[in-house]
Amino acid sequence: MPEPDDLNSLQDRIDEVKQRQAKEQKDEEPVNPGDAMRMGLELVAGVAVGSTFGFFVDRWLGTMPLFFITCFFLGAAAGFRNMIREATGQNKDKE
Repeated sequence: MPEPDDLNSLQDRIDEVKQRQAKEQKDEEPVNPGDAMRMGLELVAGVAVGSTFGFFVDRWLGTMPLFFITCFFLGAAAGFRNMIREATGQNKDKE
């Protein structure tokens, strides 16, 4: 059976971890629904702009669907890039 001192030491470590976790949770900002909506719209906008651009280039050059598919994926990649930048806070204005 463990010694009472060992149990007290264990309880102290558990309490420290709980306090640290509580502090970290307080430091985290809550998710703003507007930010989540903007991130989704950035993805959709990237895909829409890329697809539209590719479609019209294909119509102009007569190369259906070469540029459409290429620009679709480039637009999706740009949308994901913008989402990741927003999520990591790289787009925040420096104060």
